[in-house]
Amino acid sequence: MSKYLVIAALAVAGLFIFGFGGGKSSLVSYEELQTKLAKKENLVLLDVRTPEEFAEGHIRGAVLLPYDQVEQKAAGLLPDKDKPIIVYCRSGRRSAIAAESLRGLGYKDVKDFGGISRWQGELER
Repeated sequence: MSKYLVIAALAVAGLFIFGFGGGKSSLVSYEELQTKLAKKENLVLLDVRTPEEFAEGHIRGAVLLPYDQVEQKAAGLLPDKDKPIIVYCRSGRRSAIAAESLRGLGYKDVKDFGGISRWQGELER
């Protein structure tokens, strides 16, 4: 296998992992998220990290739902499947998984912010 084929395969895999596979999701920019929060848009900001990570610092207004509990607890915590949801985690891996899980559960407007390290504002503790 040529090194170019390997590089292309890794690039495609990276795009899929970070939410660009199949055009199903888009990565929300910092500016877009900041604007939505400043306008107090009716959305759910969903932190899918662990309770310990959440306690260390989260984006103001975020709701905690660890990614490994999305399928079991989403219906109770997120009853409106039409309400926009923006998901984030530490690095972007868990948020991509959670976003796909939510779409699979019938949530209509799910976007991925990726990792909290992209957040440039204050964190709430």
